[in-house]
Amino acid sequence: MAFFIGNSFCKLCQSDEEQLKQELIVCYTGLIYKGLPPASKAFHSARLPGSERIWITPQEYHTTNINLSNLALLSLDVKVLKGKLDSGIEASLHLEIYRKRPDVNAICHTRSPYSISATFDGSLETVHAEAALVLGDIPLIDADAELATPQMKDSEIVKLVGDASIGEALRPIRTIVILRQGVFGLGACVHEARAFVEILEEWARYKVISNPLGGPKHVLMSQQLRGVGARYARSIKFAGRQVQVDDSHYEKIVASPSD
Repeated sequence: MAFFIGNSFCKLCQSDEEQLKQELIVCYTGLIYKGLPPASKAFHSARLPGSERIWITPQEYHTTNINLSNLALLSLDVKVLKGKLDSGIEASLHLEIYRKRPDVNAICHTRSPYSISATFDGSLETVHAEAALVLGDIPLIDADAELATPQMKDSEIVKLVGDASIGEALRPIRTIVILRQGVFGLGACVHEARAFVEILEEWARYKVISNPLGGPKHVLMSQQLRGVGARYARSIKFAGRQVQVDDSHYEKIVASPSD
C-alpha cells in the first residue's frame, strides 16, 4: 500500500522531540481557542517520522492548562515509557492508526461542533470544493449502529477505526468522523493534522448554515469537482499568472451536471 499524505518532513515540528512536544502543546491549545476542543477522553498525539514511540496528551487535561511535563510517551506496543496515562480506548485508537499508517506522524482528535452536526445524519454533501479536493475520502463511522451490543468491545472499535484509516492506494485518508462523537485529523506532521481538522470544520459549516434554508442547493458532482480541481491546481501552480488553457471541457461539465 502506498501513502502520500503530505510533506515527509516539517522543520517547524520535526527537528527533535523537544520541538515536537512544544508544537503539540501549541496545536492542542490553539484548537481549543478556535472552538475545537478535544473530544471527551480523547487526545492529540505526534511522533517524529519513522519513530516507534509517540507523545500524547493525557485525557485529564481538557483545558489550556497543560505543559510539556503533562505529556506521556508511549511505544507502539502500548507501553507507557514516560509520564502517566489513564487506561482506555483513546490511546489504543491512536496507536492502531500509527501502526497501520506509517505516513501518519500526528493525530488530532477533536469534538468539532460543525463537523459533528453536519454528519449527524450519516452524510456530508460536497458543498465546499476546495475542502473536498484537499481532504478526499472521509470515512463516516457509526460505531453505535455497527457495534451496538451490550458487551461492545473496545478492540472492535479500535479495529474499525484502524481499518477505516487505510483507504485506497494513492488516496490517503486525512480525516475520519465518528458520528456524534468526534473527528480524527491524520497528518504527516502536527500542523497538517490540525489543518485537516480545521478544513473539515469549514466544509461542515457550509452544510450546517444551509440547513435552515432547506439544505444544500448546489451539491457538487464528481465531474464538476474534477473541473474545479483542474482550475484549483492551475491557480496554485501558476500563482495567478495568465496562461493559455482549454476550458471547453470544464464548461461542458458545468452546463450538464447531470451527465
